This record gives sequence, C-alpha cells and structure tokens, in this order.
Amino acid sequence: MKFLIDADCPRSISALLKDLGHTSLDIRDINPATPDDAIYDLIKKDSLVLITRDTDFSNILRYPVGPGYGIILLRVHLLSIDEILTLMGHLLEKVSTDDFLGSLTVVRKDRIRIHKF
Repeated sequence: MKFLIDADCPRSISALLKDLGHTSLDIRDINPATPDDAIYDLIKKDSLVLITRDTDFSNILRYPVGPGYGIILLRVHLLSIDEILTLMGHLLEKVSTDDFLGSLTVVRKDRIRIHKF
C-alpha cells in the first residue's frame, strides 16, 4: 500500500509504515506548502492513502474518496508522538490496508471508524 503523510503528522509514521512493508511519501519532501486541493489531486492521481490530522479532509463533499485512494484522519490532538505511533500500529494490525481504499477512516484514541463510500 502507498501512503502520503501530511505535514501535520509526525515524520516517524513513515518509518513505521516502511517497517511494515508499505511505501510512504511525506508531503514535506515534495513541498511543505502544498495546498489541500493539490494534496487531494495527488492522492487521486497516484492512488495513495493520505494520513492527516487536517479535519478539512473529513468533508466528503469537497474531498470525496474513490476506489483507488483513501484518507485516514487522525483525531489525536493531545497525544504524544509515541502514542500516535502506537495508535497507527494498532490501526495497521486491525484493519486490512485494502479497507483504506475508497474510505475515510477516522482514528481516535479509543476507536476507529471506517466510512466506506
């Protein structure tokens, strides 16, 4: 699976993903000032799953997900980086990566919700 990490997420998520055999890109390595619309166009074009903390991406009317790409929204505002990495590890253990495609996945400390469209 190919993931794109948004600028508001810890870079260390990339190492976790790579350790689990996934491909990971970080928007900060492409252009840290990339606007949301351009990020959305990139995940559609390159069939990526975006990992973000930006709640704008939860607006499915503006950023609808499709069968070849998806969005993971991390609602983890007061968690440490280690706690976020642990949460991401649990997410990747519990959810098949194919389930991220065509869905908005909202991850909180105490629950995961997958909205398939």
